[in-house]
Amino acid sequence: MEMYKLELKKIRLSAYLWAVLGIFASLLAMGILFLFLGSSTSEKEELFASWNGLAAMQTALTVAFFSIFAAVLAAKMIVDEYCGKEVVLLFSYPVSRRRTLEQKAVILVGFTATAAFVSNLLIMGGMYLVAEMFGITPKLLEMQFYNGFIGGAYFSFVISVVASSFMAGILSSAIGVISAVAGWKKRSTMTTIICSFIIVCFVPNFIAGLPGHALLIMILVSAFFILAAYMMYQALAKGIEEMEV
Repeated sequence: MEMYKLELKKIRLSAYLWAVLGIFASLLAMGILFLFLGSSTSEKEELFASWNGLAAMQTALTVAFFSIFAAVLAAKMIVDEYCGKEVVLLFSYPVSRRRTLEQKAVILVGFTATAAFVSNLLIMGGMYLVAEMFGITPKLLEMQFYNGFIGGAYFSFVISVVASSFMAGILSSAIGVISAVAGWKKRSTMTTIICSFIIVCFVPNFIAGLPGHALLIMILVSAFFILAAYMMYQALAKGIEEMEV
């Protein structure tokens, strides 16, 4: 527990909380813009004119923003420390190198996943309130999940939003871990961030491309990236254990 407290003091999470707030405000503004685009367009595009499309778009953007956020955090917490002058001090701690890395990874994944999950839920809630205030009524596409429960399609949609928000947090964290490993191998914090940019050029498009199946796509994509992140993390842990200082 003392090591966790020390890590939290070193990275100063308060600064990153302001970054999370900035991301939230930006995504909320874009979500409200999408609402009005869907209500004003003559051609009712599914992506903007349905709650399913709006949720898929917001989830895709949440993944994109928080994946880059996770990469920036990982660059500071992992790449910079294990590739910089502080590595000697880091290896002097009376705990194993793998344990120290594990603590950093837990903070990275936990903070990113929580921030992305809460942010996406609040944004969708805020968009619903704005839609009610201005009389905007996006349609709700038929859902494959939970239609037999009380509330039908609306209940299904709420469950889908909660599940997608959770998967967005997990996926963003996994991309952050993958980016951290790429940056560590190249001994470059910039490589960490560039790697996340490359990944988010493709992944969010899969999520927003099929709004009616966004949750299923999130599950499949997340499973792939979680497995990739786990394998790369194990390689990172082994490489750090063998480092010479």
